[in-house]
Amino acid sequence: MSQKITKIENDYTQQQAAQNRSKQQKAHVHQVHRRRLIGFGLLALCLVLVCGVQIFRTHQTLANVEQKQTVKKKQLKQAKAQESDLKIEVKQLHDDDYLAKYIRYKYYYSKDGETIYSLPQDKAPNLTQQQK
Repeated sequence: MSQKITKIENDYTQQQAAQNRSKQQKAHVHQVHRRRLIGFGLLALCLVLVCGVQIFRTHQTLANVEQKQTVKKKQLKQAKAQESDLKIEVKQLHDDDYLAKYIRYKYYYSKDGETIYSLPQDKAPNLTQQQK
């Protein structure tokens, strides 16, 4: 049967065949371009996601460092205030009059012939019980 069928070879059939090849070629090119566009789109999406994650992590790290910096500045301020207080106290302890008053107040020392009375609300130890 195949010997009985022949193709018509005229201008119209050649034109139709050329149009079919052209359509198939255009469809193939369109499909290739679409695949490339999807591939580049996915690549760009991945790149944006990676950069976004890095930016988020960097932002979190920066916030953490700023918080620690604030805490350290407070600690430094407190340490400087304490240092200032201690320097003042050292200067005062080098003064003999202040030192004598401090010892008399803190440790209940008295001068010759002086009597110290402790009131009930004072935090002074009961010296009479200690002497027994």
